[in-house]
Amino acid sequence: MDMWGIYTHCSRSGDLDAMRVDAQRLRLAGNMTDSAGNPISAPESEEPASSGPNVRLSADPSAMAAACALRAGQIAQERGHRSFAREMFQMIVTNFPQPRYRYYVIQARERLERLDAETSG
Repeated sequence: MDMWGIYTHCSRSGDLDAMRVDAQRLRLAGNMTDSAGNPISAPESEEPASSGPNVRLSADPSAMAAACALRAGQIAQERGHRSFAREMFQMIVTNFPQPRYRYYVIQARERLERLDAETSG
């Protein structure tokens, strides 16, 4: 499945475990790009280089991963699966510290605060 297909699956799914896998797959795809958003070069191989066009991602897989994890965490929280929700929100805070993902980090931190308030209240 392509990255957009994975993201679409996550955005439509209600299966928490499948959403976790989707978020992880998108995060790993995002790790395949450097901080400038350019694909990381594969190691040199003995095979001749392709003469076809380079594949470009038109969407940011890291942003898709953060959005997927945020949605999974929100659904888990609504269903009372606090541990799962915490895992998803923490994944965002830990893995997406770059300024361009600030929205997701802020949302995740707010949700973590709510989880803490629910636990202590």
